[in-house]
Amino acid sequence: MHSAGRRAPGQAAVRGTWALALALGLSACADGQIRRIPREQQHPTFSGATSVARANREGQMNREWQDKPLSDLLSAYGRPKMVMNIPGGGMPPSFAVVYGHDPDSGCIDAFAVSSTSAPVIRIYHCR
Repeated sequence: MHSAGRRAPGQAAVRGTWALALALGLSACADGQIRRIPREQQHPTFSGATSVARANREGQMNREWQDKPLSDLLSAYGRPKMVMNIPGGGMPPSFAVVYGHDPDSGCIDAFAVSSTSAPVIRIYHCR
């Protein structure tokens, strides 16, 4: 008799053989080719805008908003869709406010804001 917890000799080899046979059987089913599913229509959040349009928006938004109080941005754009912590806190410590999608540039408007008693917009990012 075998004691509880001990396996019969050869039992591990049988399990290993079974696992190998299963893996080989499954790999035989795959033909090795990847087929892309054609996209019927453009995803609504993707844009055909060029990188030039995105860069232009980023420059224009930074000229307009950099170093302005967060309260001015909130007055102009309203409540952001999302407020996020910046990993590591940012330098100087900051958080991000994220607004919606700009259809002309394809940008998702995101502003890094200093974490001070009177928050100021540090920089705009087109995401």
